[in-house]
Amino acid sequence: MDKATELFQTARQYIAGGVSSSTRLNKALDRPFYISRGDGGLVYDLDGRPYVDLCTSHGASLLGHNHPKIKAAIQSVLDLGIICSYENEYHTKLAQKITQVVPSAELVRFVGSGTEATMYALKIARGYTGKEKFIRFEGHFHGYHDYASWSYAPPADQEPVDGELKPYRQSDGIPEGIGQYAIVTQFGDLAALEKVVKKHKDEAAAIICEPIHYNCGCIVPDKEYMKAMRQLATDNGIVLIYDEVLSAFRMGPGGAQEYLGVTPDLCTIGKCVGGGLPLSVIAGKREIMSVLRPTGNTEHSGTYNGHILNVAAGLAAVTEMTSPGFYEKIYHIADRFYPGFEGIIERSGVKARIQYLGARFGIYFGIDTPVRSYRDAIKSDKDMMLKFIAEANKRGVYFHDYGGKAAHHGFSWAHTDADIDRALEGIEGALKALR
Repeated sequence: MDKATELFQTARQYIAGGVSSSTRLNKALDRPFYISRGDGGLVYDLDGRPYVDLCTSHGASLLGHNHPKIKAAIQSVLDLGIICSYENEYHTKLAQKITQVVPSAELVRFVGSGTEATMYALKIARGYTGKEKFIRFEGHFHGYHDYASWSYAPPADQEPVDGELKPYRQSDGIPEGIGQYAIVTQFGDLAALEKVVKKHKDEAAAIICEPIHYNCGCIVPDKEYMKAMRQLATDNGIVLIYDEVLSAFRMGPGGAQEYLGVTPDLCTIGKCVGGGLPLSVIAGKREIMSVLRPTGNTEHSGTYNGHILNVAAGLAAVTEMTSPGFYEKIYHIADRFYPGFEGIIERSGVKARIQYLGARFGIYFGIDTPVRSYRDAIKSDKDMMLKFIAEANKRGVYFHDYGGKAAHHGFSWAHTDADIDRALEGIEGALKALR
């Protein structure tokens, strides 16, 4: 029995399911992917074997692993005494830096996870508008709180009625009544969105979306559609929220809103903003953010909000991600990796495609035409995905599995040309094995 299998057997005796987060069970491996350490673009298993990391902590490690400036920032505040639940200069410095690069960010608040960020963003929208419901899109993921856990991975057996879909509950333990607050429609269908907004404008506090739909691999929307969504929200007194937990800093310092040329009212920023530590941000227009106490009457508080370790790491990370040359390096890697991957697919004879933007991409098996919607994405062959991930893992390339479905993968700023070449070699071997 290998070390990983033995550790998993032990873990299941003490941790529910043997994992600290449900999706850490990699079905392609039939166990979690255990690592002993990470450095740059590589992670190492329990035996010290290196893997090119194309998960990058689900996008949290955009700077790579073991970044010296992140480590130095953490050490500098450790020396201050692990200050918890007090304000300090790091909060203001990081907030100031975010407002300088994110178009919608006039004021910010700090939380730990992306789940918390979207939970509070919806709460802020309700506090600002006095309305209670929100419009969301089929297949878009906004965290695991009860208001968000509807229709992010529903079956595709339902046809919309007047543009609207019945909310699909994604987990046991969520009161059915909460579903009444989620108004579900299909992303990219402007006529459907117009119908839904017209019907629910007096009760919808917000429209929330993934502006770049990375949770279905990588679906980049039509810019005119996004501009029309912006106008619909404005005209009907609805707060537009961009969930940029995944897309922030991925393709540029201003994230998806800069890329699309559309400024939302609120946004949520997560993953890479903490440099690998648990930090997320709610940011938005001053008038809307001012509903929060103590200036308004909408609550947001918590002992660990903006912990000094996380904020110091975040300040170092954002400083690096907004420094000259950062995105030149990101796009240098992209220009080496994505065409190489596409060439391998073409030579392999395997029916597949990749879609990408910046440092994140999706893979679709059994599909060779553009993926434009959730319902396109779920046609990806799950069995082939699982086999591919297992074969790539054998060859020292780590892709995380999300139940075999099309999902997001990515590289970091720290990946070298040699790492990318090694990844492409492993990918080619994996596709040959599939064929």
